Amino acid sequence: MKTILVVGGAGYIGSQMVKMLLAAGYHVVTLDNLSGGYRDAVLGGDFVFGDTADSQGLDRLFAGYAFDGVMHFASFIQVGESVQNPGKYYQNNVAATLNLLDAMVAHQVKAFIFSSTAAIFGEPQYVPLDEQHPKHPRRTR
Repeated sequence: MKTILVVGGAGYIGSQMVKMLLAAGYHVVTLDNLSGGYRDAVLGGDFVFGDTADSQGLDRLFAGYAFDGVMHFASFIQVGESVQNPGKYYQNNVAATLNLLDAMVAHQVKAFIFSSTAAIFGEPQYVPLDEQHPKHPRRTR
């Protein structure tokens, strides 16, 4: 059985992915600091309360499991807030993600899926959105 780490798995999209992975027969470990998610949304697998900003915690987590892959749903996504508080977004979305990637490299985990915000696309020209969709990010002042 493959083991997948779902970072941000207590949020809406992450919890749905946890549910789908469990239904497909994966062993799922959810890592979430519950800043934007709910523990009750994680309906199975192992739950670890923690944060990607904690490098030592990530190292302990990766040492405790043989992950086959990582799915990342823990980025902050509010466009307006990101303009008002860019440091908060940089720290979580860039620096903490680098911690996660460093832990993956140190523990030889090569499969990574990063879920980004759809705000980069602006108003959809077609659905479902794909990587070829024109990028027209929304601007907030």
